[in-house]
Amino acid sequence: MKQRQFEAQHAPLWEAIADQLAKKPTAKPAQFPALYRSLCQSLALARQRGYSPSLTDYLHGLVLSAHRTLYGTPAERPLTLRRWLFVELPCRVRAEWRLLCLALLAFWGVSIGVGLLVWFAPQWAYSMMDLHELEKYRQMYQPGKMHLGRTGSEDDVMMFGFYIKNNVSICFRTFAGGLLGGVPALISLVLNGEHFGLIASYLSKDPGTRQTFWSFVVTHSSFEITGLILSGVSGMRLGLALLHPGRYSRRHALQRASLHTFPILIGAAMLTLLAAFFEAFWSASAAVPPEVKYAVGGVCWCSVIAFFAGAGRGHDATR
Repeated sequence: MKQRQFEAQHAPLWEAIADQLAKKPTAKPAQFPALYRSLCQSLALARQRGYSPSLTDYLHGLVLSAHRTLYGTPAERPLTLRRWLFVELPCRVRAEWRLLCLALLAFWGVSIGVGLLVWFAPQWAYSMMDLHELEKYRQMYQPGKMHLGRTGSEDDVMMFGFYIKNNVSICFRTFAGGLLGGVPALISLVLNGEHFGLIASYLSKDPGTRQTFWSFVVTHSSFEITGLILSGVSGMRLGLALLHPGRYSRRHALQRASLHTFPILIGAAMLTLLAAFFEAFWSASAAVPPEVKYAVGGVCWCSVIAFFAGAGRGHDATR
């Protein structure tokens, strides 16, 4: 049934509900429960048949108002921050498990592959990055130089702002690239994975920089890399909505995908901000022993994985 026919068929019902809510003289309170059930059925049909968001939003608002009138309590309370963080975010990420696996493969697959290549054949590092750049990284991670030029809390705050700008720009480019069919987002993940694998392997072969590098990145990388991957997932979902809108127009498909991926994108932003905080105030601190950084980094990685794997499990079926 086309939407116009559906609207014409059910318009009297919706008008009767509106009269009941407005308490007009023509309203019949005894019929209100039956009208409410029919209204809920209309909303379910509109969603199942993929009618326009304007119609489904109108019916959804009408159902909420009717529910409040009938039962005296809100049908749906605004999500608290706790529920949004511990239910909505991980459930939406798991719902996109195919894109998540693709993003993980693009980053970690390339990172591990490049890392192994450079480890067993170091000459390949000079084919992928300029010698001057490699030497700059080696000098940067020399023991005792991680805190060079940082004299106190003011420098830490300055670096916090720098890391936010740098990390957010990378995540935003990855997300925005996903709008073009998802391919640029994958390319961004591949390039970042290649860069991480190359630098990690190159510096790990040098005993002088191995511990300095890994103690620096082990903690904040759990949040930074996860935020980058989630940015790619969000962008790819929007890009696929434009390429394959299904029964919806591209505008409506993009709107639906945006609402679905919004928690994922906000989660990526929160992780990126958290990574910048750790990178500025914890990772670069010379006062914290490397062993402590490794322990905290392990806890952070396990926590991130456990959170997205298990949080909100009982609500997955309802998403």
